[in-house]
Amino acid sequence: MTQELEFLELTSEERLLLLRIFDHDLDDEGFIIDSTGSRIPSQEIIYNYIHGENALLAPGSLEVLDGTPTSISKFLRERVESPADD
Repeated sequence: MTQELEFLELTSEERLLLLRIFDHDLDDEGFIIDSTGSRIPSQEIIYNYIHGENALLAPGSLEVLDGTPTSISKFLRERVESPADD
């Protein structure tokens, strides 16, 4: 049985609120930082960090991704290959 995932587009304010709920924030340049103040690295573009405007909060996890088609498809492929215990 295939599990349906729903993606919602959030406003910048909603995205920031959700990030803060999960112990993340934005630095002065708009990049996402974790609870230690470290920027979240991009998994798609080496030596880049995830900017708040381009962030995707992965459904069913606390993972922050680049909100690009490549990152989304990689996340979905990995989720299908190793599904979470239901």
